[in-house]
Amino acid sequence: MLGSAGYARIARCPEGISLILLDSNILIYASKNLINARIFSHHEVGYASVSAIESLGYHKIRASEMAILQKILLGYDKIHLTDEIINRAVSLRQHKKMGLGDAIVAASALSNDCTLWTANTEDFAHISDLKLFNPLS
Repeated sequence: MLGSAGYARIARCPEGISLILLDSNILIYASKNLINARIFSHHEVGYASVSAIESLGYHKIRASEMAILQKILLGYDKIHLTDEIINRAVSLRQHKKMGLGDAIVAASALSNDCTLWTANTEDFAHISDLKLFNPLS
């Protein structure tokens, strides 16, 4: 969200968070300067490989937005699908109905002991051992 001066606001990160996984919506907000990427500067940052597909694959994405997103993605660690992540995602989907992308993102965060930064914490609230943070709240 934009602050009163029109600048992207910087959320305060909870104490103890060092390894974070960015959900697709946070990547998109950062590319649109709706969240200031400086908030990530003191953390090891990654994203699930499916988040690249979700954010870059949007059918109405403009070339300028794509270029910014690609630059952002190059600056962070990509977490590739592994058997562990696949198995966790399957288990999550068997437990409760959820989209494939969300299941892979959650499984990626769990498998790598990351705090998931997302604007959609309610989509993941049912996963008791998943650490969540909404930098927009």
